[in-house]
Formats: sequence, C-alpha cells, structure tokens
Amino acid sequence: MEPDGGGHNPHEDPGTGGRSVVYFKAPAGDKGYRPRFELTARGHHAEVLAAHVGEPVSMPDEHTALLSLLAGHWSARALHVAVELGIPDAIGDEALEPGEVAHRIGCDARATARFLRFLVRVGLVRQRANGCYETTERGRLLRADNPFSDLTRLYGNEFYDAWNDLTAALRTGRTAFSHHYGVEHFDYFATAPESSRTFDRAMQAVTRLVAKELSHSCPFPAETTVVDIGGGNGTLLRTIVDEHPGVAGVVFDRAHVIEAAMADPDGRVRFAAGDFFEEVPAGAQTYLLSRVLHDWDDEDCDRILHNCRRACDAGTRLLVVERLLSGGSPSRPADLAEPWDLQMLAVTGGRERDRTEYEKLLHGSGFRVDQVIAMPVDLNLLVATAI
Repeated sequence: MEPDGGGHNPHEDPGTGGRSVVYFKAPAGDKGYRPRFELTARGHHAEVLAAHVGEPVSMPDEHTALLSLLAGHWSARALHVAVELGIPDAIGDEALEPGEVAHRIGCDARATARFLRFLVRVGLVRQRANGCYETTERGRLLRADNPFSDLTRLYGNEFYDAWNDLTAALRTGRTAFSHHYGVEHFDYFATAPESSRTFDRAMQAVTRLVAKELSHSCPFPAETTVVDIGGGNGTLLRTIVDEHPGVAGVVFDRAHVIEAAMADPDGRVRFAAGDFFEEVPAGAQTYLLSRVLHDWDDEDCDRILHNCRRACDAGTRLLVVERLLSGGSPSRPADLAEPWDLQMLAVTGGRERDRTEYEKLLHGSGFRVDQVIAMPVDLNLLVATAI
C-alpha cells in the first residue's frame, strides 16, 4: 500500500500525549487490497509522521535538547514522589480540584497545584476544562494495589541512590550499588526484609505482563513439571499452572525469598530453597529462567546454565526471558535493552546481550536455541532444547 497522509490529534487520549495516525491506500488498479487503511498509536510520533508524509521533522535545537536531557531525572523523581504521597490513590476515580488533592495527601495547596501540572506532562494525570484533575491509564498503574507502584518505589529509593555512584562503577567495573551500600544488591535485600518485600512485589509488575503471553505462546502439556529458577514469589509459575490444569511446578529461589513466598501456598506449586550456582532441582520437563541471566556476568551465567543442563535430560526445554540488544538500530528508538544494560552495570553487575551472545552462552552449556518470540515491554522468549 502507498502512504496517504496522516497527522497528530492532541485531543484524543490527551493523557498519553494524544494520538498519531497514518493512512495508506491501495496502489492504483490493484483490486487485491482494501482501498484504505489507517494505523493509530498513542503519543506524538513526530519522526514517524514526518517520514510517512515525506516532510522534514522539526527537532529541538541542541541547547533545548541538552536542557531536556539534564531535566530527565526530574520526571523519574516526580513519579516516585507521586507514589510516596499516594496521589493516584487520593484522586481515585474522581476528578478533583488541586486544593482537594492537597488536602487528601496532607500537602501545601499551591505546591500541589504546580506538581499536578507537571504530572500532566509525564502522563499520570489530565486536567479537565473545569480545572479538576483525574488520573490517566498510566497514572492508575501507580495505585497502591498495583505492583508498578512498588517498582516505582524501588527505582526511586535504593536503585536511584545507587546511581549516584555510577562514576565509581565505570572506573572500577564493580556495581554502583556495592559502592553505595557496601554489598551487592541481592545480599542487601537478603538482610533488609521490608526492602526485599518491595523488590519481590516490584518484580511482579513485569512478570504479570510476561506470564499471560508466555502461557499462550508455549505449549505446556499435561503431566509436565516446570521449574522456575529464580522464580521469586511464584507469580509467573502460578499463572502457567492456573491456565494449564495438568501442569505442576516448582519455584526455586534463595531461602529468604522462598520463606516469604510460602506464606501464600498453592496446591500445584511447590517451593524449594537453594542456590542456582550450586544446583537446581532435577527431573523436570521444562525449566524457566525469566530475567535471571541479565543479572550476571558471562562466567556466572555459565555456572547457572551448566547446572540447568546437569539437572535435565536431553530434549528438555529451557525457556529464557530477556531483553535483546539490537545494536542501536535507529529503527528502534524505544529499545529498552540499552538503558537497562546501564542499569545492570549500576545495580546487578550483569548486562544485557544480543541474540548471538545468548545463543553462544546456551550452546556452550549444552542447549540449542530453536525459536525467539517477542514478548511485552521489549522482552523476548528464547526457546531452547537440551542437546
């Protein structure tokens, strides 16, 4: 089909930046296509629209662009403060004047009004014509009953503080987290129960998105046992067994994680404590490593994967969920792997990898990658088989 115009409507979905639309038409004389097709997306995608209609894109000057970059952390801190003050919960499903929001969160009215105006900019709230504010779909993700609020707390507290020592991480190759707290982050959470609970709940935010897609993308035959290595509180595995009644599972993680997870038992999910650097439970038909390998360097990944291979027979399936580096392709400006690679440098000591690097790691441990499936939030599922 051929481009046939497009544009941006700031009044539709204003809480997420409006809506962009591009139109296509069938080539002249071609009866095999529909006469016209439109594709819409939330947000203002100026570069896409300009490329589609063949117009030059209007970009900010370098001074403005640099100032915007320097102000980037303000948005992250604003999200954290909004969660800490409970603004999404205070507004709820209502539309409130700034003074009422301030009253509910116990803050100064004028300061709150200014803060709400900024939250419009980052898409958490929208302002009605009468001056009242309501939460957007994005803002509702930050209510107390949603694990994305815990993710925001985690990224606004320990992880945010760790980035203050990013320079030390670059100079030494050790994590910024260990420079700031004196221990690596997994050891830190093992001795900080409240922070550990926040971390576990935070991990649920993305796990819930992955769980449904994984459950539908991969067959899990009846009588199958699945071991989720580093499975946290079991959110991912519980979803799989809930949707596949004939499947049973084992969540395998460190002792303090398993102790907390067992407070919410499930008849078809067992919990086993241990160290995946030493061994993993043997005899299952499917093993899961969801967002585990990126936490570790290549040597540690080899240890984990070799232990997985020793635990399973030839033909056993290994499912690996990770983001894949794309090599900085300009066609993927929203790629999350590159910024998360820096997060791994700052916090975990691991790194993101491209597909070839994961295939090399897996093959070196006795696994063959058969398929790669796209998952939510820029994650990918590598389906591998023990050889």
